[in-house]
Amino acid sequence: MKTNFLFALLSAMILMSCAGEVEEESTASDEIETPGFEKDKDLEGLDLNNGSKWKVNHETEVGIEKIEKLLADFDGNDFEELGKKIKKELGQIIDLCTMKGKDHDQFHIVLHAMMKESKKLKKGKSTSTDKMSRYIEVYHVHFEE
Repeated sequence: MKTNFLFALLSAMILMSCAGEVEEESTASDEIETPGFEKDKDLEGLDLNNGSKWKVNHETEVGIEKIEKLLADFDGNDFEELGKKIKKELGQIIDLCTMKGKDHDQFHIVLHAMMKESKKLKKGKSTSTDKMSRYIEVYHVHFEE
């Protein structure tokens, strides 16, 4: 119970830590599902920018590339260590966030999903990189520098 409260509090603080005001969620019908995976409730509300990709700052792009490398280099043995490393990179992305507006809000949907999955990996509650890899794929469909 205490852990759930702390996670919720941390998530709220992270979402508020980046600059920019929260705007209303889009009701656009251009949501994209990545083939081969069931629709993920953690990505609800994610859409494209009138058919185009949202813009992210350079530091976010670099952080995502580092997470991709961690996943590519992962030998399948220590999921908890992988979760720690991914969580560290996500922390860097948050610390260096300069995005504002709808781009910021849309990225935070993917960021929150990645944070949730990194926590599961770190705690040994997930022994697969499939979800994190999907979130990276979804990121590339929806965002660009």
